[in-house]
Amino acid sequence: MTRLFLLSIIPIVLLSSCGDNVVFRQYNKMENVSWNRFDFQTFEVPVEQNDMLDFYLALRHHTDFPYKKLWVNITFYLPDGSMRSCDYDFMLKDEEGNWIAEGLGELWDIELLIRKEMLFNKAGICKVRIENKHSKYEMPGVIEVGLVVKKSQK
Repeated sequence: MTRLFLLSIIPIVLLSSCGDNVVFRQYNKMENVSWNRFDFQTFEVPVEQNDMLDFYLALRHHTDFPYKKLWVNITFYLPDGSMRSCDYDFMLKDEEGNWIAEGLGELWDIELLIRKEMLFNKAGICKVRIENKHSKYEMPGVIEVGLVVKKSQK
């Protein structure tokens, strides 16, 4: 019961602490607290012409997440028809083996910068696909994968 309460209150706390520069925030829950390698996470971000935006991968994971890194491929499908794709390996632990995320009990939240100051020359929908690139079929300990988009600070 306590775990369910904590899981339900964390999004409220995070949303209430958002600055005015957040323009998009969405989390996708993982079934069985595990991210299947072929379960691509997709997001549709409305953008305006001349928007300059920063994109962050939001990860909520359990203390039992067994890896110090997160391997993903992130692809942007822009409103003008172009595509940008890149592989990332994000560090989740410091050199001493401590989580570098914000923690509450056994839950950890982190926002990892994907792309800074992406300029859009056409209004529409920017589709973002996040692919788990870990070599195993399942990545245990992942509770949610999300996308946070903020207006770039000029």
